[in-house]
Amino acid sequence: MDQVKRKTSAERQVEIIQAVLKIIGEQGFSSLKTNSIAAEVGISSGAIFRHFSSLENIFRQVVIYCITKIEETFPDTSLPPLERLKTLITNRVMLFDASPGLAWLLRSEQSLLILPEDSVVSLKEMTIKSKNYILDLLKEGMASGIIRTDIEAKNLLIPVVGTTHTIIGIHGISSGESYSKTEFDQALLALERLITSPDQLD
Repeated sequence: MDQVKRKTSAERQVEIIQAVLKIIGEQGFSSLKTNSIAAEVGISSGAIFRHFSSLENIFRQVVIYCITKIEETFPDTSLPPLERLKTLITNRVMLFDASPGLAWLLRSEQSLLILPEDSVVSLKEMTIKSKNYILDLLKEGMASGIIRTDIEAKNLLIPVVGTTHTIIGIHGISSGESYSKTEFDQALLALERLITSPDQLD
Protein backbone atom coordinates (compact mmCIF):
# COMPACT_ATOMS: atom_id res chain seq x y z
CA MET A 1 0.00 0.00 0.00
CA ASP A 2 1.27 3.48 -0.90
CA GLN A 3 2.07 5.66 2.04
CA VAL A 4 0.40 9.04 2.29
CA LYS A 5 3.00 11.66 1.44
CA ARG A 6 3.61 14.01 4.36
CA LYS A 7 3.29 17.65 3.38
CA THR A 8 6.37 19.82 3.67
CA SER A 9 6.49 22.72 6.11
CA ALA A 10 6.41 25.15 3.15
CA GLU A 11 3.20 23.53 1.89
CA ARG A 12 1.64 23.71 5.34
CA GLN A 13 2.64 27.35 5.67
CA VAL A 14 0.78 28.21 2.47
CA GLU A 15 -2.26 26.27 3.67
CA ILE A 16 -2.22 28.15 6.98
CA ILE A 17 -1.88 31.51 5.21
CA GLN A 18 -4.76 30.68 2.88
CA ALA A 19 -6.86 29.49 5.84
CA VAL A 20 -6.28 32.82 7.62
CA LEU A 21 -7.41 34.74 4.53
CA LYS A 22 -10.46 32.49 4.11
CA ILE A 23 -11.57 32.95 7.72
CA ILE A 24 -11.04 36.73 7.60
CA GLY A 25 -12.93 36.98 4.32
CA GLU A 26 -15.88 34.89 5.44
CA GLN A 27 -16.17 35.69 9.15
CA GLY A 28 -13.96 38.69 9.92
CA PHE A 29 -11.02 39.11 12.28
CA SER A 30 -13.09 38.25 15.35
CA SER A 31 -13.28 34.61 14.24
CA LEU A 32 -9.57 34.32 13.66
CA LYS A 33 -8.43 32.00 16.45
CA THR A 34 -5.72 29.37 16.52
CA ASN A 35 -8.27 26.56 16.71
CA SER A 36 -10.30 27.95 13.78
CA ILE A 37 -7.17 28.16 11.64
CA ALA A 38 -6.20 24.61 12.62
CA ALA A 39 -9.68 23.30 11.85
CA GLU A 40 -9.64 24.95 8.41
CA VAL A 41 -6.30 23.33 7.57
CA GLY A 42 -7.13 20.00 9.21
CA ILE A 43 -4.32 19.95 11.75
CA SER A 44 -4.06 20.39 15.52
CA SER A 45 -3.70 23.83 17.06
CA GLY A 46 -0.25 22.92 18.33
CA ALA A 47 0.86 21.83 14.86
CA ILE A 48 0.46 25.39 13.58
CA PHE A 49 3.43 26.46 15.67
CA ARG A 50 5.64 23.80 14.15
CA HIS A 51 5.41 25.88 10.97
CA PHE A 52 5.26 29.40 12.42
CA SER A 53 6.94 30.69 15.56
CA SER A 54 3.97 32.82 16.64
CA LEU A 55 0.60 34.22 15.60
CA GLU A 56 2.34 37.51 14.86
CA ASN A 57 4.67 35.71 12.45
CA ILE A 58 1.65 34.13 10.75
CA PHE A 59 0.16 37.59 10.20
CA ARG A 60 3.48 38.86 8.91
CA GLN A 61 3.72 36.03 6.39
CA VAL A 62 0.07 36.52 5.37
CA VAL A 63 0.87 40.12 4.46
CA ILE A 64 3.99 39.10 2.52
CA TYR A 65 1.90 36.53 0.63
CA CYS A 66 -0.78 39.14 -0.13
CA ILE A 67 1.70 41.73 -1.33
CA THR A 68 3.26 39.16 -3.65
CA LYS A 69 -0.17 38.40 -5.11
CA ILE A 70 -0.96 42.11 -5.53
CA GLU A 71 2.39 42.69 -7.26
CA GLU A 72 1.35 40.10 -9.84
CA THR A 73 -1.70 42.19 -10.81
CA PHE A 74 0.33 45.07 -12.26
CA PRO A 75 0.07 44.79 -16.06
CA ASP A 76 2.80 44.89 -18.66
CA THR A 77 3.84 48.52 -19.11
CA SER A 78 3.94 48.04 -22.88
CA LEU A 79 0.12 48.07 -22.98
CA PRO A 80 -1.56 51.39 -23.98
CA PRO A 81 -2.70 53.43 -20.94
CA LEU A 82 -6.43 52.61 -21.08
CA GLU A 83 -5.80 48.91 -21.71
CA ARG A 84 -3.30 48.88 -18.87
CA LEU A 85 -5.82 50.49 -16.54
CA LYS A 86 -8.63 48.07 -17.46
CA THR A 87 -6.24 45.13 -17.10
CA LEU A 88 -5.11 46.33 -13.67
CA ILE A 89 -8.70 46.73 -12.46
CA THR A 90 -9.69 43.34 -13.88
CA ASN A 91 -6.68 41.64 -12.29
CA ARG A 92 -7.39 43.26 -8.92
CA VAL A 93 -11.08 42.36 -8.97
CA MET A 94 -10.27 38.74 -9.89
CA LEU A 95 -7.70 38.53 -7.08
CA PHE A 96 -9.97 39.99 -4.41
CA ASP A 97 -12.96 38.01 -5.66
CA ALA A 98 -10.95 34.82 -5.18
CA SER A 99 -9.66 35.97 -1.79
CA PRO A 100 -12.03 38.36 0.03
CA GLY A 101 -9.80 38.18 3.09
CA LEU A 102 -7.16 40.06 1.16
CA ALA A 103 -9.62 42.93 0.66
CA TRP A 104 -10.26 42.93 4.42
CA LEU A 105 -6.55 43.27 5.15
CA LEU A 106 -6.30 46.32 2.91
CA ARG A 107 -9.48 48.10 3.91
CA SER A 108 -10.46 47.07 7.42
CA GLU A 109 -9.58 49.30 10.37
CA GLN A 110 -9.17 46.12 12.43
CA SER A 111 -6.15 45.11 10.39
CA LEU A 112 -4.34 48.25 11.55
CA LEU A 113 -4.83 47.15 15.15
CA ILE A 114 -4.08 43.45 14.77
CA LEU A 115 -1.26 43.23 12.23
CA PRO A 116 2.39 43.83 13.19
CA GLU A 117 3.46 47.44 12.65
CA ASP A 118 5.90 46.58 9.85
CA SER A 119 3.14 44.68 8.03
CA VAL A 120 0.79 47.66 8.25
CA VAL A 121 3.57 49.82 6.78
CA SER A 122 4.04 47.34 3.93
CA LEU A 123 0.33 47.37 3.10
CA LYS A 124 0.25 51.17 3.14
CA GLU A 125 3.28 51.27 0.85
CA MET A 126 1.51 48.94 -1.58
CA THR A 127 -1.55 51.22 -1.56
CA ILE A 128 0.67 54.21 -2.34
CA LYS A 129 2.46 52.26 -5.09
CA SER A 130 -0.88 51.37 -6.69
CA LYS A 131 -2.12 54.96 -6.63
CA ASN A 132 1.15 56.26 -8.08
CA TYR A 133 1.01 53.59 -10.79
CA ILE A 134 -2.48 54.72 -11.80
CA LEU A 135 -1.51 58.39 -11.57
CA ASP A 136 1.49 57.85 -13.86
CA LEU A 137 -0.71 55.88 -16.25
CA LEU A 138 -3.25 58.71 -16.38
CA LYS A 139 -0.55 61.30 -17.04
CA GLU A 140 0.88 59.14 -19.81
CA GLY A 141 -2.57 58.86 -21.36
CA MET A 142 -3.03 62.64 -21.12
CA ALA A 143 0.30 63.27 -22.83
CA SER A 144 -0.73 61.02 -25.71
CA GLY A 145 -4.17 62.63 -26.05
CA ILE A 146 -6.10 59.50 -25.07
CA ILE A 147 -7.17 60.65 -21.60
CA ARG A 148 -8.93 63.95 -20.99
CA THR A 149 -6.81 66.87 -19.89
CA ASP A 150 -9.56 69.21 -18.66
CA ILE A 151 -9.46 67.45 -15.27
CA GLU A 152 -6.20 67.02 -13.37
CA ALA A 153 -4.81 63.51 -13.14
CA LYS A 154 -4.98 63.56 -9.33
CA ASN A 155 -8.74 64.26 -9.60
CA LEU A 156 -9.30 61.56 -12.23
CA LEU A 157 -7.60 59.20 -9.81
CA ILE A 158 -10.62 59.51 -7.50
CA PRO A 159 -13.24 57.87 -9.78
CA VAL A 160 -10.71 55.26 -10.93
CA VAL A 161 -9.88 54.14 -7.38
CA GLY A 162 -13.49 54.57 -6.27
CA THR A 163 -14.84 52.38 -9.08
CA THR A 164 -12.29 49.67 -8.34
CA HIS A 165 -13.00 49.73 -4.60
CA THR A 166 -16.75 49.65 -5.19
CA ILE A 167 -16.57 46.57 -7.38
CA ILE A 168 -14.20 44.83 -4.96
CA GLY A 169 -16.19 45.95 -1.92
CA ILE A 170 -19.47 44.52 -3.12
CA HIS A 171 -18.02 41.04 -2.94
CA GLY A 172 -15.08 41.38 -0.58
CA ILE A 173 -16.43 43.41 2.31
CA SER A 174 -20.08 44.27 1.92
CA SER A 175 -23.05 41.98 1.51
CA GLY A 176 -21.50 38.94 -0.13
CA GLU A 177 -23.00 39.85 -3.49
CA SER A 178 -20.83 40.21 -6.57
CA TYR A 179 -20.95 41.97 -9.90
CA SER A 180 -22.08 39.90 -12.86
CA LYS A 181 -19.79 39.86 -15.89
CA THR A 182 -22.17 42.25 -17.67
CA GLU A 183 -22.28 44.67 -14.75
CA PHE A 184 -18.51 44.57 -14.46
CA ASP A 185 -18.08 45.29 -18.18
CA GLN A 186 -20.56 48.17 -17.94
CA ALA A 187 -18.73 49.64 -14.92
CA LEU A 188 -15.42 49.52 -16.82
CA LEU A 189 -17.02 51.07 -19.91
CA ALA A 190 -18.54 53.88 -17.83
CA LEU A 191 -15.16 54.58 -16.23
CA GLU A 192 -13.42 54.49 -19.61
CA ARG A 193 -15.86 57.00 -21.08
CA LEU A 194 -15.49 59.23 -18.05
CA ILE A 195 -11.72 59.53 -18.33
CA THR A 196 -11.31 59.35 -22.11
CA SER A 197 -10.60 62.58 -23.97
CA PRO A 198 -13.91 63.84 -25.51
CA ASP A 199 -12.43 63.97 -29.01
CA GLN A 200 -11.60 60.26 -28.75
CA LEU A 201 -15.21 59.25 -28.04
CA ASP A 202 -17.64 58.13 -30.76
